[in-house]
Amino acid sequence: MHASWLCRLPAERQQLFEQTVGALDAAYAMMSITLDEAMQLRSQAQLVQAREQAGVCAELSERLAGKLLHVLGAIRGQAKYLPQFPAVLPLARANFRHKGAREAAGWQSVWHSLLPSARFRFYQKVHSLRRTVEGLSREFEENARDIADNTSTEPGQSWQALDHLHFDLNTCLREAIVVLKSFLRTAPQETFLEFQQELHGIRVGATEAGAAPLPTMTDSQRLRAQLFTPLPPRY
Repeated sequence: MHASWLCRLPAERQQLFEQTVGALDAAYAMMSITLDEAMQLRSQAQLVQAREQAGVCAELSERLAGKLLHVLGAIRGQAKYLPQFPAVLPLARANFRHKGAREAAGWQSVWHSLLPSARFRFYQKVHSLRRTVEGLSREFEENARDIADNTSTEPGQSWQALDHLHFDLNTCLREAIVVLKSFLRTAPQETFLEFQQELHGIRVGATEAGAAPLPTMTDSQRLRAQLFTPLPPRY
């Protein structure tokens, strides 16, 4: 499976894969950088500005989740045409921080061990990722808006929740990228073409690209140290 991940896809499929990952990473980078700035402002006691940035984070989290759910939904819809289903690994509790996400990963791992076929395991993992992303995004937005509106009764806990929820959204994103490449490798040509059409809605537009360029090397190193998931993809 690891060797399969390292091998490039056929040209047209590789292009779609890179474009899709680029769109997802751009949305993620926007949220990560904004959250990092908000946390720095809070650490400097610039609370009004930090709350404003938290409000922006809520919108960016919703945008990222929308793109990620779009991809996972397209995979689920087209998977019925696969002649064979790629092997997938279960989600690991250790890769998540938020209590709800850890519990969801634990149950998904149990179901993975009980399901008899690659088909059921593939569908169950995609379903679990979708449900987890929906829950994480909803809680992230609720906490961020409570901070932005200054209505949080425990602001310290709300900020910590944002950090954990952000971490787990990144874990779901990396898991989804692995599933995406596995799907593209096994999809028949007709299925691939339909899937390609479904993904047109998540491309990076000019406004989005201009509003939040991908992080520089310095930004990336700082974000990786503070916010990015310090775990390699699990292939």
